[in-house]
Amino acid sequence: MPSISGNTVVVLEPDAILRLGVEALLDFWGCKVIAGDGVEDLLMAIRAEKAKPTLLLLPPVIGAQTGDQMAARFEAEVGCALPWIGITGDLGLLKRWRAGEIRGTLLEMPCSPETLRAAMVSALQERS
Repeated sequence: MPSISGNTVVVLEPDAILRLGVEALLDFWGCKVIAGDGVEDLLMAIRAEKAKPTLLLLPPVIGAQTGDQMAARFEAEVGCALPWIGITGDLGLLKRWRAGEIRGTLLEMPCSPETLRAAMVSALQERS
């Protein structure tokens, strides 16, 4: 499988324990990680680090904001399209994604590290 090492991945996850687990996994795979629990904090971190993210890991929905809306905010900040991946157990969201109503890639819970990595490779290949 192609390497994902060296990519800068933004991780938005409100649950600190889950966020730390994802950070550790991405770090193990050689990714640079910018992680947090809110869009504004992550945007400030991207500015401060002058980072150039290549991929977003976002919840499909937080409150009234969809993953597509959050991705658009990050894209406006960095000035280019960014693929995003979300993980959900919501069958309604998965159905909408399969119908083409959601732009990002949704993975169904539970999601193995191998499945996440394969989705990341695919998203990064589509981007280039």
